[in-house]
Parts: sequence; structure tokens; C-alpha cells
Amino acid sequence: MKNETFGARLLYRRKKLKLSQAALGKLVKVAHVTISQWERDETQPAGKRLFALSQALQCSPTWLLFGDEDKQPGEPIPDNQPVNLTEDQKELLQLFDALPESEQKALLSEMRARVENFNKLFEELLKARKRSANK
Repeated sequence: MKNETFGARLLYRRKKLKLSQAALGKLVKVAHVTISQWERDETQPAGKRLFALSQALQCSPTWLLFGDEDKQPGEPIPDNQPVNLTEDQKELLQLFDALPESEQKALLSEMRARVENFNKLFEELLKARKRSANK
């Protein structure tokens, strides 16, 4: 199946994860109608919702937005199955656990700020891509 639009990729991934529009909406904190509008390419999510959507769908925001081949999502991970972490992820968790609680909180705050900045960047890229497509 060729997923040429944001909506088509969203629909494909939602069905791959066996989620209803209502269930996905609950995960992303939007109404099921909003999911439907996104799937029909009537609207697209803003940065914060895009990030929540990518987390719920276990895929990258860039794949959702642009269909980047190198960002194609892997197979879904069931909730009841243990997650296999990479060596880098294991090291990151070990290092994080070695920090004092105050440093852990500061690091989490910094990471949230970085993600928020990336969300804004995605929004800007999406707007720029739309403008160039309309020319």
C-alpha cells in the first residue's frame, strides 16, 4: 500500500496497531472526530499533538508528516511484551539512574524543552512544505 498523504499514513499505522479512532483519540487527548479529520487530510495536528500521535502510533513524526522512507516504523510492540532496549538505551537508563533526583528532574525538564522545540520545528517545516507545494 502506498501511503502518499499524512492521512493515509495515519490510517495505515492506526489499523496496523489495531486501534479504533476513539482509542487513538484517547491516547492523544483529542476527539475521535479529530482523528477522522486527520485521516481524511482535512486538517493536520500541531506540534504537541503530532508528538503524542507519533508516540501512540510507535513511529517518527517525520514519517507521519512526510513519509520519509528512512523513518518507516517497525512492527508494533504489544503492551504486554517486554521492550528490547538497545545498548545505548540501556546505558542511558543506567546513567540516568546514577544521577541524584534533582539532576534527573533537571534533565527531564531539558529533554521536554528539546522535544517541544523539535515539535515547533516540525510545524515550521510542514508549513514551509505546504507553501512550496502550493506554488
